[in-house]
Amino acid sequence: MSDSSPAETVGPRWGAPPDAPAMPAPDADGMVALGITLDVPDPYATELRTARLGYGDERAATVPTHITVIPPMEIPGDSWPVVRAHIRAVANDTSPFVIELRGSGTFMPTSPVVFISVARGISECQTLSSRLRHGVLNQHLAFPYHPHVTIAQDVCEEELERAYREYAGFEARFMAHGFGVYFHDASGQWRLFDKVPFGP
Repeated sequence: MSDSSPAETVGPRWGAPPDAPAMPAPDADGMVALGITLDVPDPYATELRTARLGYGDERAATVPTHITVIPPMEIPGDSWPVVRAHIRAVANDTSPFVIELRGSGTFMPTSPVVFISVARGISECQTLSSRLRHGVLNQHLAFPYHPHVTIAQDVCEEELERAYREYAGFEARFMAHGFGVYFHDASGQWRLFDKVPFGP
């Protein structure tokens, strides 16, 4: 856990990652699973991922530390060129912005989730999510969009309470320079497909 005052962390270099996997082949129905996130940079990402594993949440073994922008959804595989153009158009019209994480929160009792709260950058995340959720990416959300960083999910109540308590004083500050586009691969793992930078 971070005890010192938050320092601004520069995010990763943006543009298509050199080792990006190919877009997975569509399933029998012609669909592919896609998600869009704002990835949290190191050293915070590693700290929170290690903590999440420590609370017994095995999702952290394969899911990077992130703020969800577009929750996982299925889209027709042949719609990807249009979706990609839409994603890049939204990114081009978005300026980098500061995100501050501060303290812990929970969705209990509605949902067994403990998270790190977004204290600054909420409106930017909401605007980004809203602008992306058009056309093929339009989706019905069961709950209002609420940017956050999950640190424990679907684990026992004692571990949820421990996560909430131990991360009540967490603070971090970093710049969001773009978002990551992820696809489910044939093994069911989320794989980074593209890093889309903000700005033209």
